[in-house]
Amino acid sequence: MPLWHSVLAFAWCLLAGLLMSLGVGGGGILVGIGQISLLGVGDPNVVKLVNQLAELASRVISVPMYQRQRRLVWSLAAAYGVGAPAGAALGAWLSKSYLSDMAVYRPAFGILTASVACRVLYEDWGRSALAHAGRRRAREASQRALERRLRAPPDLRHDTEVHTTELSWRRVSVRFGGEDFAFKPISAAAGGFFIALFGSALGVGGGFLVTPFMTSFLLFPMYLVAGTGLVALVLPLLVSVGSYLTLRVSLDWPQLAIEIPAVILGSFLGPHLSRRLDERTLKTLVALVLLLIGLFYVVR
Repeated sequence: MPLWHSVLAFAWCLLAGLLMSLGVGGGGILVGIGQISLLGVGDPNVVKLVNQLAELASRVISVPMYQRQRRLVWSLAAAYGVGAPAGAALGAWLSKSYLSDMAVYRPAFGILTASVACRVLYEDWGRSALAHAGRRRAREASQRALERRLRAPPDLRHDTEVHTTELSWRRVSVRFGGEDFAFKPISAAAGGFFIALFGSALGVGGGFLVTPFMTSFLLFPMYLVAGTGLVALVLPLLVSVGSYLTLRVSLDWPQLAIEIPAVILGSFLGPHLSRRLDERTLKTLVALVLLLIGLFYVVR
């Protein structure tokens, strides 16, 4: 690989690692753009596998940091993980069989990315979406947690921690920021299956789908979703990567040796930055990035 390719790949993956660790999605997609448009990788299956290896590397760094900040809902991640492995394995097989042609993969990648971005922008800026009681309650809980984390003394920060108040196969409820947030495990598992299927088929982590799912469908605060979504995707990522390797997708190991350390370095920054940005700013940031990316691949 030429030196300028190496420098460009490192810088691009540094940015991707930051976006991955923010927990709002789009990092794997950003790695994919670098593979396709900057480095000229022509095999979609290689792009998919590299994207997901980078996502896994990012989680090794970012998940423990979110845990130290006590921003993980383990019950939600576990329920999501029940359905995700089957979706990831099926998605890898479908992708290897039907999305191995770059001419087919690029527009599919672009359409789904732009669609998700439009939905997130609507939820953050649409009048009716802003008036939705559940979303408003989640936003306010996130904002209170941010303010207490930044301004309150350590002995008064217990309100930013998650406490499970109900746990059964029908319903799980947690208390956070003075509010109760509940979900049905079967809904979380079904979401895990379909999101893992799409994420594996497109060769991305799936954060760009799991974040809207947890914030808009399950109505959880972004303050908690940022880390919980990263945990929820670890198992399907492992299954998807294993499936691609089983299907004998080859890798450029020297290139990977440059990109993975860059992702890890970028991933140190995300959890710290996310504590200082409100929910709307985080979601709008990733939505704008995804919209531009999606439109680029659709029209090109």
